[in-house]
Amino acid sequence: MTNHERPDCARINQEIIKLNYAEPWLIVHACSDPGYQPHMEDVLVRCQPRTIIYGALNLLRQSCRAAAEIYNPQYLVHVEADTWVFDQDIIRRYIERLDRQPKAFLAASTWSTDQRTQWRRQQHPFAKAKLGVAKVLNAMGSDFGVKRKQTLSTQFFIARNDPRFFAMLDGIEPTIENTLEYDFYQAFVQTFGKRAVVPITEREPVHPNNRHWCPPLTLHAQHWPEQLPRPPEVPTDGTPMEGVTGQYDIPGKKEVLAAYGFRHPGPAMQRLLDATDTSYYNPKAKRY
Repeated sequence: MTNHERPDCARINQEIIKLNYAEPWLIVHACSDPGYQPHMEDVLVRCQPRTIIYGALNLLRQSCRAAAEIYNPQYLVHVEADTWVFDQDIIRRYIERLDRQPKAFLAASTWSTDQRTQWRRQQHPFAKAKLGVAKVLNAMGSDFGVKRKQTLSTQFFIARNDPRFFAMLDGIEPTIENTLEYDFYQAFVQTFGKRAVVPITEREPVHPNNRHWCPPLTLHAQHWPEQLPRPPEVPTDGTPMEGVTGQYDIPGKKEVLAAYGFRHPGPAMQRLLDATDTSYYNPKAKRY
């Protein structure tokens, strides 16, 4: 588990795993928040805050390496603090797929973007033409309209514990003009090849519809506590407006916890469920 400025998400994520998963799993938590106090993790690895890409990569390296050195598991399940997977059986299913494919080393989704969503909002004839082409090609099995496919999500993945995996992570040199997901893909494919990835297809494409939550995976990656009220000036059809941002149709962590109804809520989980004022929650994180 990796965490930067998501302390409340991290605590609840630990309670989901420790109190509600059928099989107990160990948690190695790499955290760059100096004010964070240990909760239910088995190992806390404190890291210095860094810029976003270098910081995320450092947390990823530190958490995975500590888990391998201390416990030497067969697989490493990596989640960012605000990325909750409610159903352990879903993770087990992908571990079993990796078991059946000895040449595979990673189960992950891409960090891809569905351009067709934007095309549907545009009134330009060229956009309508591209939608028509996409409809035909998609029916033939093509994923025309989906970009950034040569990426791997670092938000949630399952990796085989292998020395080459750590050598690959250590060798990544972030390219600031790209994303960590792009650099992760390039390094992984160069080391293991494209066929070494078991795709987590339920999340494809990630953007925009599966970025913050993915019901088939019981995955929730939003980091704000409550659903934001939609301002009256924001249209309901998703038309973008200059100067207006926000994920108004995405429930917050409070709503998804209440809807799922965990049998064993921990103290951090219960605090959010009972809160009438959620300003305490992830105070340094953006509220969208």
